[in-house]
This record gives sequence, structure tokens and C-alpha cells, in this order.
Amino acid sequence: MNIQSTKLSRAAAVPAKAPAAPAKEAAADQAAPAADTDAVEIGGKEKKEWTVLVWANGKANGADRLAPSVIRELEVAGSDENMDIVAQLGRKGRVYDKVTKDWSGTKRYHIQRNPDPMGVQEELFKWFLPPYTDGIVSPVLQDLGKADMGSSASLSEFLQWGMKEYPAKNYAVVIYGEGGGMAGAGVDEETGHRLTPTGIQQALLEAKKSTGEDIDLVAFDSDFSGGIEMAAQLEDVADIMVGSQAGLNLGSIQMDMVMKDLKFELAEKGEVTPKQLADWFVFETRANPGPLAEMVNPTLSAIDLKKIGGVKNAYGALSEKLADVLKEKPEAKDALRQAIGETQSYAENNSTNGFYGDYRDVGHFAKKLKEDARLGEDVHKAADELLKATTEAVIDQSAHGAFRANSTGLTAYLPLDAGFDLHSTWKAPRAFDPLHGYNDTSVAQDSKMAEVLKSISEEGKFNAKLRSLGLDNGGIVKAHKALGAAKRVGKFALGVAGNIGAIHGWSYARGNEPGGYLGIPSKYAVPLAPVGGVRRAYFGASQIVKAATDDKLANKKQAIIDGSVDTLSGIAVTAAAGIHIAEMMGKATEQMSAFKQPAGIVAVGAPFVKTAYGMIASKNQAVKAKEEVLAMSTEERQLQLASGEQKHYYVSPVAEWLVKTVGGGDMDMSQAKA
Repeated sequence: MNIQSTKLSRAAAVPAKAPAAPAKEAAADQAAPAADTDAVEIGGKEKKEWTVLVWANGKANGADRLAPSVIRELEVAGSDENMDIVAQLGRKGRVYDKVTKDWSGTKRYHIQRNPDPMGVQEELFKWFLPPYTDGIVSPVLQDLGKADMGSSASLSEFLQWGMKEYPAKNYAVVIYGEGGGMAGAGVDEETGHRLTPTGIQQALLEAKKSTGEDIDLVAFDSDFSGGIEMAAQLEDVADIMVGSQAGLNLGSIQMDMVMKDLKFELAEKGEVTPKQLADWFVFETRANPGPLAEMVNPTLSAIDLKKIGGVKNAYGALSEKLADVLKEKPEAKDALRQAIGETQSYAENNSTNGFYGDYRDVGHFAKKLKEDARLGEDVHKAADELLKATTEAVIDQSAHGAFRANSTGLTAYLPLDAGFDLHSTWKAPRAFDPLHGYNDTSVAQDSKMAEVLKSISEEGKFNAKLRSLGLDNGGIVKAHKALGAAKRVGKFALGVAGNIGAIHGWSYARGNEPGGYLGIPSKYAVPLAPVGGVRRAYFGASQIVKAATDDKLANKKQAIIDGSVDTLSGIAVTAAAGIHIAEMMGKATEQMSAFKQPAGIVAVGAPFVKTAYGMIASKNQAVKAKEEVLAMSTEERQLQLASGEQKHYYVSPVAEWLVKTVGGGDMDMSQAKA
């Protein structure tokens, strides 16, 4: 959650990780006295220090609600005499736009500072409630109508326009949209087109050739973009890449904070290097407080693209050693599959495409290979070289939460079932590829990793069994759909029991006799109510124990209270239903019956208490945490981060549901035509 403030934040004077500056930057520093000789190179306009070009694709997967917030974040800093921020915002139309007065289409902005930005709560409401495009104060420079936000040519034209109209000594490109790693960064659902890594590379290359200017930094405000496949594609068209290894929700890199860091430093010192800007992207992600930080922007890495070639070479050398050992040692296949299976992954429960769980951390993969004696000394040495190269290339990285504790900053596509993936929709998408475009990447083409992954690949036992029965891919997909439906029926049955308990609790609270539910007669519905109550009480008690024993849980109190309310509600439902059943059997005493209505009141009231408490507590914690961060000096923030006092957070089911509902999610490949 980005909380906006007119106070300028400032990145650390001493970065959390401070590797040597890239050679290009060192050379630029040494040549500083002569740096102004080309200050009026583009179109005779005087160059500012930085131009930031933001491509905000709101034409996919609910991003029409969220993309406008990116513009409002940029307006917290705005352009000035040292820097320009320009943005192209595309938004998919909705049927209710005529009522809410939201616009659809594509517009270009020269970002100006908003002296009175929206407050925290107002911005939060904008994620849920229209009008979504309200509150933008920057002037619209161009209205492009239904421009294709999934087109490489459109991106290229925007970059060329921005770099020529707003020349600078340094350029940063920010690409916002639902991401899919090597699948790309953003689908335009109106055209079905998406920005693939190759398309992004082409757009940046054309902009460089057209303007004669280098692009210093490319930042992806999109899911799963921090991979070697994307980085390798961009190594010749930019100097630094910023991206997330994991999925994002609600956006969102801390663009308001990063732009304020850039603006403040330029005003104070007159210049900012690309590496400093990259450090600030990661710093603001690391400093982003909980409890929503783990869900909103859990990881971010800054990659030195001038060193990604070394990573590619080491990765290729490792693939050759793995190919050799797989031929020589039968046990190597199981060893490699085990290493991959134990490597840090970034699967998310709300992922649209299952293969996103196959993105795994490169550094952790190298470490797992080194631990297994079955793979031999040659593989161990190659893995060690890969780990060294990755460490050199990662300028800095941040990872929130215990789930991502083994992150080192760069992912790679490492499936255990390469080539066996099936589409998740009833009908195969037009752009479906069981390898998801991996063989088109330079990483696959310049190494033997595709061969290695194919040689250890195994189809899941269930799919293999279905195939042995004569089912083709389409039949297997339908079988999975049917199985998924069966699982949902099971969950639905448990949910029905819980719902019956809640509804019957309402009846008991009013002193009425419980009735049926969804056509289930009362005599059958009543015995199901205790099942729902026991289930709720069990999960509540489990949460209490887990929270109480977790020393690294920052908001332990909220987790315990939520668990206690669930436990109390479950016990109340079970008690009220149990008393009613005893009455039906003629075995209830007068004293027992007297407790039925109070138990019903508790059963009904507890969930409302939990919902209200969860929403208020989550909001208050986020606001308080952000205010504490804003009140700290840069040095204090760095010391806090360096001290290791950062803990993980419990996120209430209410907040989690809201984030997933509004957050958009990753790229939905079923919407892509190609």
C-alpha cells in the first residue's frame, strides 16, 4: 500500500548492499567535467538530468482500476527543473463508465506535482470504487484513442516521443502491467497483443537508434519480471533492470517514494547515477512496512545488465556439466530433480497460469546443486561459478516474508515437467505453448538447459495414467476440470455445513427453529451445522497456536484475536446446534436449552466482529507503519533494516480477500492472441 505524503523521503546514504559501481559509471564520473558538451543534443532542447518514461497498461485483468493510481503516485513528486516524468496510460472501458464518468482509451501525460494528493483512505477507496481516473491533475498532452498497449511498436513510438520531447542525460523506463516473466509484461485485452521480452527489446533498441541515446534503467512494475530470461533479452539495450521475482498485487512498486528520492537528491546534489536510482527502487521495497508489504510487492531486484552475460555464460557452462553427468550417472536425474524441487519458487495460490510456479531462484538452485554429492565435482564447481556470477550481477534485492527467505535476486525457468504443461482453459488459447516460449529465449538458445530440462522431465503420474487410458491432451484437460469440480464440491460441502451453522445460529439468536438450506430439509441440515462449527473452531485454534509460537510474527495480537474469534464462533455454532439436536431427541435439560439462544447470538455476532476488526486493524497497522517510516531519518531506516528487526506479518483473511479481488494478478495468457 503506497501512502502518499508531501514530505520528500530520501534513500540511504549507505545502501544495504554496496557492490562496486559498474565500470561505465566509474568512467562517466571520471569524465564529468566534459559531460555537458552534448547538453542540447536532441532537437536543440537543453537536457535535464533525468527523464522517466512510464508505460501504464490498464487494459487487462482488472488493471483498469489500478493503473490510474500509478499516475497519482507519480504526481506526489512530479516533474521539475531537474527531471521530467511522462506517462502513457491505457485503460480498458467498462459498461459502468457512462455512469461513473471514467474515461477509456489511451492518454499521454506530462506529470506535474499534485500539491494536495489524495489521503491514504481516499486512495484506498479508489482501488475499489469508481471513478477510478479521478484525482489526476497532470495535463493530457495527447489523446491517442484506442492505442494498442500490447504492441511493441506502440511502446517504441512512446519512448521515441518522450526522449525527443523531454531530453535528458539519463533515461529510465517503467513498464506497468500484469506480468508473466518470459511470457511478457501486459496483455491488451482489446487487441489480444502482449509485450513479449523480444518485443520490449525491440522497442528499446529502436528508441536508442532513433534518438542516439542510451536507456540507463528499465523497471518492471509487473509480475515475475526478475528472471534471467528477461534480463538476458535486455542486456544490450539497457544498463540496469529492476524487477520482481514474485507476483505483485495492487501494482505496485513504491513509485511515489522512489520518485521523491530521485527529486530530493537531484535538488540537493545535482546528479543521480543509474545505480543510485536502482538502489532506491530496492530500498523503498525493503522499507515498505507490513502487513500488506508481503502481499503487495514481496520481492524486488536490481540487476546489472552489463554483468548478465557472465551469468548466462556460467549458466550455460553449468548446463553442459549437467548434460554430461546425466549421461554418465543414472542417479544424477533424481539428484537434479530433487535439487530443483527444493529450490526457492514463487508460486502463488491466485496465479492464473500454473507454470509461474516453475520460476525458481538461480542462486538458491546453485546452492542446492552444491549440496548433492551425487552430481559430482564438475557440477559443484560450475554451480559455484554460477553463484558467484549471480551475486556479482545482482546490485541489490529485497524479499519480504518467510516464504521467500531463500531469494537471491534472480529467477530462471526450471520446471520438472518441461513440455508436459497443459492449458488451464477448456479450449486451448491461441498463444498456448507447453514450454511457454522458453525455447525462444536467448538463455535456452545459448545453453543446453532446454536439453537438460527435457531429459529429466516427467509427466505427472495422474496425467500419465490418463494418457495410458487413451486420453489426448484435450481429454486430460477435461479430466482435470472434472476433478477440480469434484474438489470444489468437497469444499462446497464443507462450506455448506459452515453456512448452515451460521444461518441456524441466526435462527437460534432470534429464538426461532432452524429451517432447511438450499433445498436441504431441516432434518438433514441440522446435523450438518455442528460439522461446520467444529471445522471453524479447529482452524481458529490452530491459528492461535501457530501465532503464539511464532516469535517472528510482528502483529501476533491480531492473529491471535482472529483465531480466538473463529474458535469462539465455531464453539457457539456447535453448542447451539448440539443443544437443538438434543432437544429433537428429547434429551435436553432446561438448563441446556437456556444456553441455545445466547450461543446463537455469539455464533452470529463473532464473524461480524472479526470482519470489522480485521478491516480496521489492517488499515490502522498499515497507516501507522507507514507514518513511522516517514517520520524516520534515512539513517534510522537503514539501521532498522540492517539490524534484522524486520519481521513477517499476519494478513487477515478480510485484507487478503480484498487484495486478491482488486489486485488483478498475473498475466492471463488465455487473453493473448499471440
